[in-house]
Amino acid sequence: MALFTSLLSTLDKGGIAGLAGALGESEPSVSRGIQSSIAAVFGGLATKAQDPGTLRTMLDLAPSGGVTWSQLAAGVSDPNSALISGGKRVLSGLFGASEGSVTSAVSTASGLRPGVTSTLAAMAAPMVMSFLAKRVRDEGMTMKGLGSLLQQEVPAIRSALPAGLSDLFWPRTATVLTAPPVVAQAVQVEKEKSSLGWIPLLVLALLVPGLLWFFGHRQRPTPAQITPTPTGTANRVATDLGDLAKRKMFTSVDLRFDTGSAKLQPESQAQLNSIAADLRAHPNVRVNVDGYTDNLGGAERNRQLSQRRANSVMAELVGNGISPDRLTAHGYGKQNFIADNSTAEGRALNRRVSVSVTQH
Repeated sequence: MALFTSLLSTLDKGGIAGLAGALGESEPSVSRGIQSSIAAVFGGLATKAQDPGTLRTMLDLAPSGGVTWSQLAAGVSDPNSALISGGKRVLSGLFGASEGSVTSAVSTASGLRPGVTSTLAAMAAPMVMSFLAKRVRDEGMTMKGLGSLLQQEVPAIRSALPAGLSDLFWPRTATVLTAPPVVAQAVQVEKEKSSLGWIPLLVLALLVPGLLWFFGHRQRPTPAQITPTPTGTANRVATDLGDLAKRKMFTSVDLRFDTGSAKLQPESQAQLNSIAADLRAHPNVRVNVDGYTDNLGGAERNRQLSQRRANSVMAELVGNGISPDRLTAHGYGKQNFIADNSTAEGRALNRRVSVSVTQH
């Protein structure tokens, strides 16, 4: 399972309830706040993915022995908590002068007070570091290998970040347009022509009488001879979806998952590979990646699970060469069910990610 979604899957209802009780805030707000904080920490690390030295320094701040959500909740009331203090050092190292902007964005997205948001972020940081340090140890991973994995997960991380943070972490660079050589040559030709401008005027003066006679005596076409040329968007030969259907490309595909899992079933993995091939063949196509669950479990937990499913499919497509700019991932929980949730077969059909064409 991917790093980001794998860590999010450890955050269960009990962990959320413990954090909410320790902070004195509502569970939904704390859930949004901790998920946004985890995404922000991953985003900060992803921006340093090509700097193995910095990644090593950040991982060295990870608490030894691992961290649990209950340990973090217990540390909220302890002003001398080593976990919270270590988390603040991680945040400072990752974000520097931008730490305030990160906290403000998470606060706005979760509806929590800035002070509470700062605490949540300081709790998320050691959890992320401990999780990554364990993966590095268990898999014998190098810092270069970790950086490569983080870069692969950038699309999923960006989709989970609060508004504004994506541009903060990955600023857009302005493109300076310059005149191509052909344009420069054309300008030079025009300058050369201007020095002989009297010659065209003389030729035109000689041709005008003949042109007037020709246009005055040539046969005008009757209305039946005139074929109108369609213009604008209405002149498309087929609608987008119809055109795709003619080319035997998918317009909507449902991918299946096991209960409580964000990992594709084997048969759906083959479908996903086929979708990626279609998208590579049609580079102008954009798609929605919408995650859903059955009706088992709480609404918020299902929403998180559905988002993880959508994120995992989006990450797979990006890994197959599809630009993240062409993909939009959303989790809708148990909404929009397509089968009867009272039967095992129906619930299996509702545990899905729907990949559908939105633009061609």
